[in-house]
Amino acid sequence: MLRARARWSANGEMTSIGDDQHGAALRPVERRAIVLGTVLRAVGTPLIALIGLLNTAVIVRQTGEAAFGLVSLVTTLTLLLPFADLGIGAVITSACSRPGQVVDDPVAMATVQRGLRTLSVVAAVLILASLAIMATNSWGWLLGSSTGPADRIAITGAVCLIALGVPAGIGVRILIGIDMNPLAVLLTMVNAVVTVLITLALKAAGVTGIWYAVSGPAGALIGSCLATAVALRMSGLGWAAFARPRADYAGSRLLRGSLWMFIASVALPVGLQSHRLILSHVSSSAELSRYALMAQVYAITWTVFSTAGMALWPVFVKRRPDNRASTQLWLRSVAAFGTLAAFAGIGVVVLGPWATALLSGGQLVATRQLAIAVAVLLVVQCVHLPAGVMLTMPHEVRWQSYCIAAMGLTTIVLGLWWGRQWGGTGVVAAAAVATAAAQVVPDFVWMPRLLRRRARELANQGETVASP
Repeated sequence: MLRARARWSANGEMTSIGDDQHGAALRPVERRAIVLGTVLRAVGTPLIALIGLLNTAVIVRQTGEAAFGLVSLVTTLTLLLPFADLGIGAVITSACSRPGQVVDDPVAMATVQRGLRTLSVVAAVLILASLAIMATNSWGWLLGSSTGPADRIAITGAVCLIALGVPAGIGVRILIGIDMNPLAVLLTMVNAVVTVLITLALKAAGVTGIWYAVSGPAGALIGSCLATAVALRMSGLGWAAFARPRADYAGSRLLRGSLWMFIASVALPVGLQSHRLILSHVSSSAELSRYALMAQVYAITWTVFSTAGMALWPVFVKRRPDNRASTQLWLRSVAAFGTLAAFAGIGVVVLGPWATALLSGGQLVATRQLAIAVAVLLVVQCVHLPAGVMLTMPHEVRWQSYCIAAMGLTTIVLGLWWGRQWGGTGVVAAAAVATAAAQVVPDFVWMPRLLRRRARELANQGETVASP
């Protein structure tokens, strides 16, 4: 039987698009998006790593051991608070992954338009909240540490820049959806270059201390704005992306599933990006700084894998009607990601302590135990990654949100306990155990049931038709 995809046209009629080309094997454009994007990330990672090393080395020397931990915490709030996009970014990626051109798909266009307008409101709310915290001088209490009176203005400025980056980040989501992952990778690399230029400018101006928390968010915002400008041009949306959605889509559920994406994006950083916050409350500033340096080594490695994983998102969306192809591609991806992550983990264990010593000029050196814990977490996350980008239908995201919430809660409980005893090693080990128990194991146990439900839901919605 020939399987075909169905889609709804602007006038409400259902039309089908042949789907026999979307089997378990990757199409050339999909293979190119995954392979080229990953290669660019892998090749560019050493350059970006060197830029990051330069940026970190300058900041460490300009802030000192204690202040660097707080600067790192503020700079990475963008990782701790990705739920600010309310899960809308994921819905936009899925909408732009639909067959055909985005500009010719009224549903996809309306989804982008509504998502952009909603995220602009989110940015405004975050800015107002940061100003309120500044007015009450509560940053020290909220973050668990303080470097002095300058925190009040510097941290507020950094958070406002992070807030503006929420709607600006829509560009990368669009590029991934239209199978232009290599271009998205190149544009995201701009962030590191701009960040180090800002850091060097601050150093040249004689700035010290907490003010270096501004360079990271500013670099990310500039890079995101550039990526969005390119994405709107390449997708054909242009200035139309900023318009109000058409009246006939006013009552439609364009952002359906974003609520569960939002819940997942709240719990995910709680489990994987709250380590600094936990350490700032239960451990020493030196331990926080050592962890922050090791986390940068981890982030460089994880970025390569997450780039390939995000490129799989539109690939899985196009294969939703074919459970067999989806399952085969998922298992192959798990095997590939897990094997490569194991080799990368060995590199982290061997080179991690040396890299942290180099970053800090010998002032802060991560322990071998911390490096091992980070390597284990990397492998566990990479094994789960393919399922994370495959299960993106509303009921699947709801299920994922339950698993992620369990992971986040377990990480906090274990992290507070183990972090007090073993510092950075404890919080990372807690995240690895929680991810394996609450995400990896459920992936393999529940996947067949989830895919059977997907088939029933698509059939009921009329999104797939079969012809002899």
